[in-house]
Amino acid sequence: MRYIGSRNIALEDEYMKITKIEACREEIRLYTDADGAVTVTEFAATVGGAPARVISRTETAAVNGVIALPRNNGEGDRIFSRFSVSGAEGVCYVTDIASDVPEVTGEYPQPDTIKTLGAPPKLGARLGIPQGRYDVSLPGIMSTKPTEDTIPYEHNGKTYYFIESALRGLDAHMKTAPLNTLILLNSPRSFGSTGEKALLDKVIHPCFDWNYPDAFISAFNTETEEGLGYYGAFVEFLVERYTRPDGKYGRAGGAIISNEVNSQYVWGNAGEMTAEDYMREYTQAMRMAWLCARKHCSWFRVYISLDHFWTGVNFSASEPLRFYPGRRLLELLNAYAGAEGDFDWGIAHHPYPENLRFPDFWNDRVPRFSLNTKKITFKNMEVLEAFLSQPEYLYRGALRRVIFSEQGFNSQSGDLQTITEKQAAAGYVLAYMKARNMKCVDMFTHHACVDNPHEFGLNLGIFRYDPDAPECVGEPKPIFESLMAMDTPDETAVVEKARAFIGADLFDYLLNPPKIEGMPEARDVLGNA
Repeated sequence: MRYIGSRNIALEDEYMKITKIEACREEIRLYTDADGAVTVTEFAATVGGAPARVISRTETAAVNGVIALPRNNGEGDRIFSRFSVSGAEGVCYVTDIASDVPEVTGEYPQPDTIKTLGAPPKLGARLGIPQGRYDVSLPGIMSTKPTEDTIPYEHNGKTYYFIESALRGLDAHMKTAPLNTLILLNSPRSFGSTGEKALLDKVIHPCFDWNYPDAFISAFNTETEEGLGYYGAFVEFLVERYTRPDGKYGRAGGAIISNEVNSQYVWGNAGEMTAEDYMREYTQAMRMAWLCARKHCSWFRVYISLDHFWTGVNFSASEPLRFYPGRRLLELLNAYAGAEGDFDWGIAHHPYPENLRFPDFWNDRVPRFSLNTKKITFKNMEVLEAFLSQPEYLYRGALRRVIFSEQGFNSQSGDLQTITEKQAAAGYVLAYMKARNMKCVDMFTHHACVDNPHEFGLNLGIFRYDPDAPECVGEPKPIFESLMAMDTPDETAVVEKARAFIGADLFDYLLNPPKIEGMPEARDVLGNA
């Protein structure tokens, strides 16, 4: 019941409800629970910074429960706009795309294994693993001006330019596996950035902390129309290129938006912000990516990226404007998306062991089988599925999809090399089986193919690093056998080996954990310290 001032007039029955907004080929249709004259105000989709610009105001009417507007507003595509209807409440962004709009339709092309590896092109082709994952950064493939090395692309009424030579390298990676997931980044000084100042001025977040040495990646700029335009073109171009039915350039099935945003000051920097303000902008980046993708491909997925901190935080809890609990970000994403028009978002989670240097996650002490655990690691990865199974997190009655998109098992050097390599080999088997048992998981990535000498002192590869070998691929480590065997006739042997190494009782217990604390019939379990 709603009241205005001292008039004490009940308005609940007078309010029109916008129940969904559908993008059709020629129209945008706002569905209502009542008919009558209305004014529809259309806004640019910017979030944060200055108030969003009013694009148009239209005097029209809801007829038979529908307000119909031309899809083209004279500037571009209304599929990306925000709508406000006089005397109405409810969703304000497109929530549905008519089945005849996308050129690519059908079901998500899930391979028959969740096994995933990001490998160099020649090696990836030899290994034959059906899923891959690849980083692509906006400042590495876009430019503000046309040259002989750029491809023009139309997005939302404007022309943008993509660097053809950079795309050839990306194409080579995308062809190494039948299905790939893109990690969309916005890095001003790494991940192949050209350093073009005119471009960086437009696309880097206006509050990016240039003075923070560990700010490797910027948040996407949703605060300005120019920045949002470049971001939208970035997503739409990649989706259209990598979902072609002929697979000419390779194939992508989804995109992860930025990296580990609960540690935003390092991996998605937007300056100091509350979690609430940060997620208003990040939710919009997710929504715009979903719209850009689904207008071309009906099954393309978008994911939020989270590290293994859940109710705890990475780096410092005393810096709440820089580092956030992962669970809190999911709560905010779900709330903001639901309030303005829910869309099909998923989660790209990184369940590394509690200490990345030690691969024996079965000995982790911090993770609990509880919705309030500080961390979600390989040990308690089922907590994520339990959290998403709550009714308020379902998307149209179904579990949201999860990909474990970056995780690995470090092997140390020196005296501990042999034992940690054996722990990594056994750990991969148990963690893979746990992920495969979950109902919502489509991908389990081993983060590194080859040990990277520049990755913070970690050796996360399945091959040792050899600077003198082709593509620096040295000898395979014991984990190579584990990874290659899963979901093949050789699986039984590596499972028996891993089970004996970890211990049968502990292996079996962690493979079939009890109910999660905070869920029905919960009870305490191992690792509740």
